[in-house]
This record gives sequence, C-alpha cells and structure tokens, in this order.
Amino acid sequence: MDEHILELKDISHTFEDETILNNISMKFPKGKLIAITGPSGCGKSTLLKISAGLISPDRGQVFIEGNNIFELSRTALFQMRKKFAFIFQDAALISNLTVYNNIALPLRHHYNPPEDEINRKVTGILKNVDLEDERDLLPAQLSMGQRKLASFARGLVLEPGLIFFDEPISGTDAITREKIINMILPLEDDPEITLILVSHNLDFIKNSADYIALIYENRLIAYDEKEEILRSTDPIIQRILSIIIDEEATVAEEILGILTGRVSEDVFK
Repeated sequence: MDEHILELKDISHTFEDETILNNISMKFPKGKLIAITGPSGCGKSTLLKISAGLISPDRGQVFIEGNNIFELSRTALFQMRKKFAFIFQDAALISNLTVYNNIALPLRHHYNPPEDEINRKVTGILKNVDLEDERDLLPAQLSMGQRKLASFARGLVLEPGLIFFDEPISGTDAITREKIINMILPLEDDPEITLILVSHNLDFIKNSADYIALIYENRLIAYDEKEEILRSTDPIIQRILSIIIDEEATVAEEILGILTGRVSEDVFK
C-alpha cells in the first residue's frame, strides 16, 4: 500500500458485555478512498468512530500521522482535529442553531476568524450544496437529505485532509444522493485528502473506492484494493457481499415508501 495516514493496531471493543469489534488491525493509505462495509450490526460505525478518536477502544491503538491519538494531550488532540472531519450518519446538527451557524461553528471554534471571512466561506459552501435558501432554517425544518448536505458542508468548511463519512448517502432521495456523490468524487482526486467511509451502497463503493474493507461478525474478513475484493471467489467474501446487496435493497424499499407516503421519514432519524 501507499504511505499510510492512519493505522489501527489490535482494536477490540465491547458494549454491555457484547463484542462489537474483535482484534482489528488496518492501515489506511494517504490520498485514497477506503470503504468499510459489511452487514448491519457488524461494528462498522463503531470502527469509524474509534478511528476518528470519538470512541476509545477497550484494547488497541490508533495512530494518525504517526501519533497515538489516545495518548495525546487535550491541546494536541484539539490541534489535530482541525485537520480532519467526521460526517455523521444522522447529520448530528445542533438543533438550536441555523444551517448557517451550524456550518460556521467549526470555523468559530477552531480559528475564530473575522465574521466577513466566515460569511464568505459559509456562503460559498452553502451555494455548493444548494442550501442557500435554507441558511436561516433550523435542522428540524429540513428534510433528511438537506440535513445530510448541511452536515457535509460543516465537515468540509475547514478543508480537512482526512474525512470520515458514516453512511453518507443512506436515507437520501436520488437527487440528494447524486449531490453528495458529486461532492465526494472531486475530493478523491486530491492526493492530499484521504476519505474513509462506511457504506452499504455497493454501487457507490464499486464506482468510487480505491480499497474495500469487509467487516463480518465483528472481525475484519478482508481488506485489499477494490478490484481484488470484487473479483474474489472466496465463498465467505461472496456471502458477505450478497448480504450487503440484500440489505441495500431493503433500504431502497424504505426510501420508496417515504416518497409514496407509505413509510414515515422518522425511520431514518
């Protein structure tokens, strides 16, 4: 693999005596898009949050740019977090802040530049995600797709070099999904930006990922370049991919149900 920006060593994690992750080690190449996928409940999102330092593992180490992030001082970790972004599955916008102020928050928190500079950056990124008209709305006034776009914009406003995405296109309609994909793909062309994402969408992974990691029953089953994973004849790998396809089809049916009024949008909250 290429030079790696992030490394996991022997990561294990439990919750209420249930094993969530079991002895996972990985290296993430710099400047690549690495997709982590697997059936629901296999620990993908937990692995992503541990990789970003949002959750401490019960055992193991996480290195970003050679630094063990769980041994850094609070000040050093604060400085490091300026360099990367985490885009949550449920958007995780602050409910009492407008879209504009949600996106401006990282700028104010980390750098506190003049308001005219904040306005220039936030207005520009609002235009990029087609949320100019929603800038003064609260998160509760947005659709799930719009919340995802606002979360995406907040994550990119600091121009990070390492971006973590948790199911970036799940629960979105086709138009929003295309907008998000069209924002992710140009980032992949920048050799200084590393993208690590959790996704069920195999079509997106097939078209976008450089590397694929397959998680199954809380273990890392396979991790290699995309072409090697997709053309593998290993029956376990084929079974996992089949399960993911079935689950993605179920999600697609739920989205169709929302669009036709048969299912409440609350299913994705």
